[in-house]
Amino acid sequence: MKEVVIVFGGESVESEISKKTALSIYKNIDREKFQASVVDYLNFNVQDLNENTVVFIAIHGKAGEDGEIQKILEQQNIPFTGSGYLSSTYCWDKGMSKKILIENSINTPEFLHVDNLDIDLKKDFFQNSNQSYFVKPTASGSSFGIKKINKLSDIREAVEEALKYSESAIIERAYNFSEYTVSILKGVAFHPLEIVPNGNSVFYDYEAKYLSTLTRKELVTNEILSQDLKDIALRAFDAHLCKTWGRVDIVSDGDKLAVIDLNTVPGFTELSLFPISAKAEGISFKQLITEIIVDATN
Repeated sequence: MKEVVIVFGGESVESEISKKTALSIYKNIDREKFQASVVDYLNFNVQDLNENTVVFIAIHGKAGEDGEIQKILEQQNIPFTGSGYLSSTYCWDKGMSKKILIENSINTPEFLHVDNLDIDLKKDFFQNSNQSYFVKPTASGSSFGIKKINKLSDIREAVEEALKYSESAIIERAYNFSEYTVSILKGVAFHPLEIVPNGNSVFYDYEAKYLSTLTRKELVTNEILSQDLKDIALRAFDAHLCKTWGRVDIVSDGDKLAVIDLNTVPGFTELSLFPISAKAEGISFKQLITEIIVDATN
């Protein structure tokens, strides 16, 4: 029987969310096929693993999505779930990710990369008075440090907040129509979901993701739009050299679609976007976990 070590936590601001993912995997794993255990990354030692072990990476944020644990496991030839070291670093750094998208002719919102508060608001980038912006840490997840800005006078304050989570930030032109997500498993894009935040959220922020019961996640019913979303998601996934499973977040501004983020270790409770998308495809949570683990050994 294959041994599966589910690694979560670490020192990331997302450690508590990561714990929920790990416990959800542990609860739903097929025990007829796998012997499972859960370990906090703070207590993880690669030397404790054996040749029969697969590591299920359930670390959100630093150490899990920035390539740190992937690099350690690759060096020791230990199989693990999801994307490798290089791909993880590409997706984690939003500036690097945008560069890859642009080089592959994949649309992404126009942006500025900043590492301090010395921001020239007279740049052409800021001259549309009706334009709103997102300010994001370059390297962070779960929407920590992200602010939507409607007034230029608030830009510096938002950048200051973003820099608490990362050494640099991006200021991104907002697409104000709809937000979608496409889950991908082994080269197949699942049916896209439209995310409709309610309550106090104006976008899919931390509250909308984890606290609000009002956020709606609706299957996209327009077949042409659905196919367009799948196509752009798969192109972005492949351009970043991603493997096995992940999620691509996309926004629209009328008829124009743009990729805003790739998630190599998406949230993975039964209420998370990825399992919801899989369920719509007829894939149970237990089966989904099995597919991800088995692909790690191939």
